[in-house]
Amino acid sequence: MNLDFMLLKTTSAAAVKGERNKGKILERQKAQELEQAMLSERELNPYWKDGGTGLPPERDEATSVKKVTAVEDAGLSWLRKSYQRMKEQAEREKRDFEEIVAERYGSMEIFQSRLEEAEKVASRNKDCDRIGRWKKSDYSKGEKEKTEQHMRKETGDEDDR
Repeated sequence: MNLDFMLLKTTSAAAVKGERNKGKILERQKAQELEQAMLSERELNPYWKDGGTGLPPERDEATSVKKVTAVEDAGLSWLRKSYQRMKEQAEREKRDFEEIVAERYGSMEIFQSRLEEAEKVASRNKDCDRIGRWKKSDYSKGEKEKTEQHMRKETGDEDDR
């Protein structure tokens, strides 16, 4: 009997898959290196140059977040617009206004507290802005009182609607 078949080299399926995976990984790495070399030559974005992520460093992100939080009116205009839209929705759907406020904000008290807080912050920001100004205020005292009365009248009329 001849045992020549035992002398043949055999490989398992796992070994064959491993070799294929190694080949694919090497190809991917080569493709990435070529792509990086092409990008860094002519890249205009400074954050992509030299293998960057495309985003500014983390320390810049912290300062940009601070700038975003210092909104002119602290969201007061947004809350007022939300109030107006909730009123319109209540009229359109013929539902109770407080139900709609509760759906969006949890309760009427929560919405009112947010609105009051935004008004306080907006008034503080307005006062701080006016301290350093060199020009006269935009309104005379009489005009300012008229606009305040008009705002009070509008908020009172909205309850009647």
